[in-house]
Amino acid sequence: MESFTMSNRRHALLGASFILAALSAAAPASAQDVSVSTGVDLVSDYVFRGVSLADTAVQPYAEVSIGNFTAGAWVSTGLGNTSIVAGDEIDLYAGYSVPLDGPLSLDLGVTYYHYPQGGSLFETEDGAAGTYEVSAAVGFNDVALAPSVAAYYDLTLEAFTLEGAIGHSVGFGEKKGLDLGLTVGLVDGDGFSYEWGQASASVSHGFSDDVSVYAGVNYTLNSEDTLNFSRILNGEPQGDLFWAGMGISAGF
Repeated sequence: MESFTMSNRRHALLGASFILAALSAAAPASAQDVSVSTGVDLVSDYVFRGVSLADTAVQPYAEVSIGNFTAGAWVSTGLGNTSIVAGDEIDLYAGYSVPLDGPLSLDLGVTYYHYPQGGSLFETEDGAAGTYEVSAAVGFNDVALAPSVAAYYDLTLEAFTLEGAIGHSVGFGEKKGLDLGLTVGLVDGDGFSYEWGQASASVSHGFSDDVSVYAGVNYTLNSEDTLNFSRILNGEPQGDLFWAGMGISAGF
């Protein structure tokens, strides 16, 4: 497996800088309208839409919001010899929250998924080095279980994803919380399709108003027993998986 090099890090930060510069030009804002969040997660499996793309992985990220615009960079670096499918990944993304009256929220976004092992930064002919995706998500504010529905279309892979989610958060003690979530989805691509579901539970603790940590567990199901690519390569299909994660985040 190739390592995640400093060159790739510079490319990711450069791409994010271009996005942030465009947002700043498009939406001038006062200091009160700007927020920054950073963090890093450690997961026992990198599971994305019902598929485990790597085993143990470290996943740092940084995000800036300017008014209703958001842009960020997210990285996953797989650990161990079994993280062979997408051990390294760089995601650059930007989004816009459409101002709406009433209980509905609408978020529009675009994401570039880059896989350093596949080739140059913006080479996407076959999707091996990267893919582009557009998305739209509708949320229901001030409604029990906070339901949401999101649609994604990968322009490179010609794959459509539909996802629905509910969640509930409970505060207890001082700056502690319990978050529960349930997500179901389907993917329909060129020559492949499947459904998946995922249940999650995590406990968080805030050290201050700006810094918090969490630890959680997840259970994922995959309708086609294609959840774990590394096992598929060994002739061992897998349709369900327990996995865990922990992380720290800071915002200002």
